[in-house]
Amino acid sequence: MAKAAGVGPMTVSRTINGHPYVAEETAKKVREAIRRLDYRPNHAARMLTGKLSRSIGLIVPDISDTFFSVVSHAVQDTARANDYLVWLAASDEDPLIEAAQVEMMTHHPVDGILLVPSDSRNAYLKTIVTGSTPIVTIDRPMEVATSDSVQVENRSGARMAVEHLLQHGHRKIACVAANSHLLTIKERIAGYKESMRRAKVPYLKELNLSNQLSAKAALSKLFAGRSRPDALFTANNASTIWVIEALRDLGIQMGTDVALVGFDDVDFFTLITPSVTAVRQPASELGNVSVRQLLQRINGEFKTSSVRTVLPVTLTIRESCGCKPKNKTAE
Repeated sequence: MAKAAGVGPMTVSRTINGHPYVAEETAKKVREAIRRLDYRPNHAARMLTGKLSRSIGLIVPDISDTFFSVVSHAVQDTARANDYLVWLAASDEDPLIEAAQVEMMTHHPVDGILLVPSDSRNAYLKTIVTGSTPIVTIDRPMEVATSDSVQVENRSGARMAVEHLLQHGHRKIACVAANSHLLTIKERIAGYKESMRRAKVPYLKELNLSNQLSAKAALSKLFAGRSRPDALFTANNASTIWVIEALRDLGIQMGTDVALVGFDDVDFFTLITPSVTAVRQPASELGNVSVRQLLQRINGEFKTSSVRTVLPVTLTIRESCGCKPKNKTAE
């Protein structure tokens, strides 16, 4: 392998194991040699020699985020039920930190890694998927490589939310998002636009927020303009929370002055007045399914090179959209 790639054995080993500091040009040579020789890292060899560690890694962007907290809890529960230990790390949405964490875990070594990529387009992801450590992405699939993944119906969930607002008679519906560079958010924005096109009403340019201050400034400008919306679709829980706080500060009554439906349901949304209508992701199931899928890959149960699992979402209807105070769920 090293001879075919024109590099040293250590460089091949580092490339296969996802070392983040291998030069991209060198990594390309190794990957090309892997493709040409049809090389497949033999994870089964570790099983036969009894070297499985009975541990897996989990890397999420933010442990304090409610969604990832629920996912992490479910991962640990399912792993524990299968006699596996979970090594948990947070990347803080930083690809360099994430790459270092992946390297440490692959050299620990763990038997597999569950990863929520901070940047699904980062070139280092191409390297780790050719490594000997199985990788399953949660929520955010890779855009630069193909790997096992578990995600939800982002586009159809967004359509469900926007169509509910359209059924209320709203036509000036604005889309508000944070982290709009992520594929999941792009899919939700695309779902918003699809629903607006189907209803034959113009969609407003989406607002991309970076923090609470940007939310207040953006909404102040939006509601002072001629294109003042009568409804808002917020594409993730961060944007929903920022928008709720901004509307309060601006004296705009959610559910009365403007309708709102968010993507990502958070438990405290039921404690807000009016309570928040939101698309609920099956966060616990995401964690459970991803662990089972990773363990199947570790145990050599999959014959295909990658497995993609997509879970359904539901719309939990409360009051912020204009509905009467009665909880119900649409699927």
